[in-house]
Amino acid sequence: MGKTIRTGIATREGTAEDNADAGRVYVLADGTVGAAVIDGIGHGPHTSRTAPLLAETAARISARRGPLAGLLTASELIADPGADGEEADAVAVAAQVRPDDDVLAVNWTGDARAYGWDGSTLTLYTDDHTVGEQLRANGVALDIARQHDNWLRTSLARASIGTVYTAGIRDRLVILTSDGVHDQVPHTELEALVQAHQGAPQALADAIVTAAQPNSKGYRDDATVIVIVHESAGSTETKDIREEEETMAERVNVKVLLLVGSEAEIVADAEDADAPERYPAQEIADAVGVPVKELPGVRLTAVVGAGDRLSGWQRR
Repeated sequence: MGKTIRTGIATREGTAEDNADAGRVYVLADGTVGAAVIDGIGHGPHTSRTAPLLAETAARISARRGPLAGLLTASELIADPGADGEEADAVAVAAQVRPDDDVLAVNWTGDARAYGWDGSTLTLYTDDHTVGEQLRANGVALDIARQHDNWLRTSLARASIGTVYTAGIRDRLVILTSDGVHDQVPHTELEALVQAHQGAPQALADAIVTAAQPNSKGYRDDATVIVIVHESAGSTETKDIREEEETMAERVNVKVLLLVGSEAEIVADAEDADAPERYPAQEIADAVGVPVKELPGVRLTAVVGAGDRLSGWQRR
């Protein structure tokens, strides 16, 4: 029996400059889904501009040729440092799931992650390609290894078949995350969010990026997540999940009025709309694939979350 595949995607800008993360999902004519999360290294001018391109490339190629090809193709876009020597670099995780396959294929490089949920337990299926993780694997004291967690052993620009690792996940719910999620949302809290929102992929994605909190110094990294749910198309469980999703995630029509600095003024797309509210323009642009300067006048849908804040932006 074929699978119904549903996805949710959310990104949230951190406290340092603009959003260097990006996530994309692409669906083929036969229903095969490719997905990719890109976590740009640093916040240089190339990074936030290039990350959406890398994510789009990786997602499209992952759907067609698999996530290994997806990441290696994206790697070619930034393999050369460019004329100024400052081309972007990133870490990444990509996935492919087919309607007629029980196994979701994942490839990754760096410290982007993939988790699976079997209905009761959230399992990490990837290992971080960092010096700190390597030291832990070789028995080095935890307090010493922890000091090297930000030292990457591999990156997307240097990716090869030997540095892009593979995993197969049979769990019906899979989460792809940037480190702004898994470094700033404890595993127990992440598991609790999945338990609460497992039937609603978009609501779950929104809840996860919202849960990322600043550290003791007030720093919060960019946070991006893609949720993929795949189950038997005709099952009673699928019907129940869809009903739960409709109840939990209210999606409304909105439009972008204008840009004010780095923020976009958003208003409900209705005659009796209340006063507009402002949201990070880059966050919206990344989510819907529209350049920031072209946002005014664009009509969208968004999910209403806690405190009536909007997220989960999509084009209409």
